[in-house]
Amino acid sequence: MKQASDTLSLRAQAILAMADDSDYCKVAEHALSMLKVVYFREGSDAAVRSAMHTIEAAAAVIEDELGPAATRRFLKIVGEAQGQAH
Repeated sequence: MKQASDTLSLRAQAILAMADDSDYCKVAEHALSMLKVVYFREGSDAAVRSAMHTIEAAAAVIEDELGPAATRRFLKIVGEAQGQAH
């Protein structure tokens, strides 16, 4: 669990670095906090499922609001962030 917790911490730092606006940063911090709660209460599998649902929901909102090109850019960023964590 220590490695997963470290990974969450690294991702938190990445989220904070990406979010220039303090309101967006607060939202990212809340999302990360919720994932940490899931992780510590239900384990890594539940946290991964929760994160996947969050990304799917975000992609759906981006698709509706900004279109498929923005969704592809978002998913590319997610993929690149995942690659950097390994």
